[in-house]
Amino acid sequence: MANIVVTGGAGFIGSIIVKELVSKGHSVTVLDNLSKGKSKNLDGVPVTFVQVDLCDAEKTRDILDSAEYCFHFAAKIGGIGYFHKYPAEILRDNTLMLSNMLDAAVASKSLARFVYISSSMVFENATRFPSREEDVLSSPPPFSHYGFSKLVGEYYCRAYHEQYGLGYTIFRPFNAYGPGEIPEDEVGIAHVIPDFIKKVAFDRQYPVEVLGDGSQVRAYTYVEDLARGIVSLGFDRRTLNGDYNIANPNTFTVQELLERVWRLCGPTGKVLAVRNVKGFRDDVKRRVPSVDKALALGWKPSVDLDEGLKRTFEWIAAQRR
Repeated sequence: MANIVVTGGAGFIGSIIVKELVSKGHSVTVLDNLSKGKSKNLDGVPVTFVQVDLCDAEKTRDILDSAEYCFHFAAKIGGIGYFHKYPAEILRDNTLMLSNMLDAAVASKSLARFVYISSSMVFENATRFPSREEDVLSSPPPFSHYGFSKLVGEYYCRAYHEQYGLGYTIFRPFNAYGPGEIPEDEVGIAHVIPDFIKKVAFDRQYPVEVLGDGSQVRAYTYVEDLARGIVSLGFDRRTLNGDYNIANPNTFTVQELLERVWRLCGPTGKVLAVRNVKGFRDDVKRRVPSVDKALALGWKPSVDLDEGLKRTFEWIAAQRR
């Protein structure tokens, strides 16, 4: 049992990680400003909750003094529309939060490892597919401010290790989805799966609007698979000072994803019709991961896309009752 701090632990992915950690017997403190996270995501979970602005260096100075591990999920994040709407806040706040937490980690006498949650968007300009971890060092930098903020975060972790000896592990989730992420009213603010479920099952949008031509390729990773991977590998001595892609390696186009959502919850008697609308500038055409490093350490995803979509739809439907 370890004393663990999870930043952003009331958010979509962070709260699933918190539950996984608690189920393993760890003592967890959650740090969150609740700007996007919801306290109800932690209802019934025995954690210590601290509402705090991690951009404030004074409030974070001693915040890791008794922690053995820090899992840093806190970030300005959303769908592709969110990235275009708040580029300055994303770059500023993600960098501030991380640098403050790394300073706190260096000051801590007890911290054994800093676990940084990066993003698949560091591979926005990758030219090799599937993209391996080392490709991030040879690919052109991401063009989205969010992707760039995450790449800067990876360099921060390596710099703090080189100068201060701070132990770290970097994980790059690819397109996490599942119960816990609600659809938004504005297209592109949430991720594509809750957007599609909302359009098809509840708005009865017909034809269904798709951003871009639908040929964008993604690897969708069920959030509980992601949590298992990050928690198990985050404590593994073999992953210390390393970086790992965490993803379900099976890929689908956005059009194929919509077809699956339609089969799951579309209106009976209607054939899927699509209306392609202009997409966002930074909507990457192809993001395909190699997960060989994580698989070699014993982790593998277990929930396929159809089962994950079913669970996600049932959860979203239950929230609307």
